[in-house]
Amino acid sequence: MRALRRIAIGFGLYLVGSVAAAIAVRSLVPEFGGEHDEVFSVVSSMSGREFRSSADPLRSGTVTAFMGGAEIDLRRATIVDNSRLTLRAFMGGIDVLVPDSWRVEVTDSTFMGGIVNRTDPDGIGDDAPILVIDATITMGGIEIHGSQEV
Repeated sequence: MRALRRIAIGFGLYLVGSVAAAIAVRSLVPEFGGEHDEVFSVVSSMSGREFRSSADPLRSGTVTAFMGGAEIDLRRATIVDNSRLTLRAFMGGIDVLVPDSWRVEVTDSTFMGGIVNRTDPDGIGDDAPILVIDATITMGGIEIHGSQEV
């Protein structure tokens, strides 16, 4: 009986700690920008979030998924060369949808997680605009899709 009580108390403390961390992330990580803005920041903390951009041009964006998920749709945006997207997934996931005409270059730092770039670089010309994605993943996942996969 004691062991069960310790497990229940430990689990309760874990839940309280998770909620406190989620509240801290929501208050400490800024969220700004809208559909037409050149720069945006999206935060998903213990929830799901969808964001669509039709910015012309989209210069940079930041997405933070902390024990939550985010879907970022950039198919209606235009980019300048080397537009940058910073993705952070901690025990969460991020899906990014891009036009098939973009070249996507990914650099990542991963711990117990993964990133998959499903865009087709062979079907794109050398003069295609480049989206640079910097990803940090801890026990989560990120997937980048072209338009035809959706």
